[in-house]
Amino acid sequence: MLNNKSIFDLLFNPKTVVILEAKEKISFFIEGFKRQGFNLDNLYLISSSDDKIHDIKCFKSINHIPIDSIDLLILSVKRDLLIDTLNEFLEKKDVNFIHFFTAGTAEFDEKGIQIERKIRLILDKYPNTRAIGPNCMGVYSPKGKIAYYASFPVETGNIGLVFQSGDLHSKMIKFSTTRYNLRFSKGVSIGNCVDIQFSEILEYYNEDDEINLICVYFEGFSILHKKEGKRLFQVLKSMKKPVLFMRGGKTKRGQSAVLTHTGSLATSKDIWGAIYKQTPLIEVQSSIDELIDYTYYISSYLNRFKKLKKQIIYPKGKRALVILWSGGFGILATDMLNELGLEMPIFEGQTLKKLKKIYPIKIGSLSNPFDLPWIIHRKEFVELSKAAIDDDIDLVIVETDAWSDMESERFKSYYNNLCTIKDYVESLDKVFVIVLHQYPSKSREILYNMLIQDNFLVYNSMEIAAKAFLKLYEFGKKLEKIKIE
Repeated sequence: MLNNKSIFDLLFNPKTVVILEAKEKISFFIEGFKRQGFNLDNLYLISSSDDKIHDIKCFKSINHIPIDSIDLLILSVKRDLLIDTLNEFLEKKDVNFIHFFTAGTAEFDEKGIQIERKIRLILDKYPNTRAIGPNCMGVYSPKGKIAYYASFPVETGNIGLVFQSGDLHSKMIKFSTTRYNLRFSKGVSIGNCVDIQFSEILEYYNEDDEINLICVYFEGFSILHKKEGKRLFQVLKSMKKPVLFMRGGKTKRGQSAVLTHTGSLATSKDIWGAIYKQTPLIEVQSSIDELIDYTYYISSYLNRFKKLKKQIIYPKGKRALVILWSGGFGILATDMLNELGLEMPIFEGQTLKKLKKIYPIKIGSLSNPFDLPWIIHRKEFVELSKAAIDDDIDLVIVETDAWSDMESERFKSYYNNLCTIKDYVESLDKVFVIVLHQYPSKSREILYNMLIQDNFLVYNSMEIAAKAFLKLYEFGKKLEKIKIE
């Protein structure tokens, strides 16, 4: 019998895959496997109507496939055929893992609920067989060379996903890839959770050295697993990695939508409030965009320490230095950052004297925000920034813009200054962020690509950058509290 670790390794690295019933309309699975480089000799299609799909031979029935042991079975049949098909397959073949792609079960009606109960009873007779779904898109694993869409990247990364919604899981990958060039280690949409539960996937991710950040979209618990709430809570308390947790069904109306999506039982706001307080979870509001923005920030931060082979140091405080070119933007930034909970120390007294000694300012401001439009290309810009950063600053945000002439010596000096300040900030294990506002512009595109190439963290708004930093800070404080307790 396989243990949990082995079975989940097979989920994300299957050697043999069977699709039943294979049809053109679900050929996205085949396209995904092809793009990832899966060995197509080990991909078996069963189709009652087609001889070939995408140049891959189809077998007419279960009896015709020439293997007896299967790592992953993708089951896509009408719900009325699901129970008989499942029984027949498990009677004839050894299956390690089943992906129930079929929808229309507990999320649909009472008959669907009964179908899930029957699936559960069948699986109980085959303890070596585990399953995700029904009503889910399935697995994405670049290292395992499997994906259900050809558009998913083939490169592996450091992020693990577990989502109840297949569409949100897909959009998380697609949008993150195009927006921030993120890469993922493993991802799974688990749908109605007739068998495999969130707690098991999270426990597996927690011990996976390839994953250092986990993203979750959760709707609720299956009626078939009444002890999952307690088990999930225990697992969440033990998480060693940041877990960005987005919950669907937080409102009464949202809970109604959950019932028709995955048939799950949502839990109350008060219960989740207590869970967030007692675990390292990082709560994300009902926004896939915010989840992506935070994922970009935290994964980039963690990767920096991983590359340096250093222990991760989380921000100790919320003190920010803002550097920009405009007094008006400075006022808005100060109001917004303070409202979010960041501190912006005013440089005065001896600190201000030290700054003025470096640059006897006549136009602009040295108080924080720095408003230094005329010296950004000079060495004093770097010296001022370093002097201010030493003053117990945790976060440095530089708001900048594209230049019309990026071949000029002035721009090159400015860009070199940004690189120097970034290196200095990061050498102190602090956070450095560029804010480059979004608008149609070739020069902006060029500057953005330069910054990304040089490993800058780049956001299109100061608010997003600040919120992401606060999530990182929040996790660090939670870890600190857990260690003390």
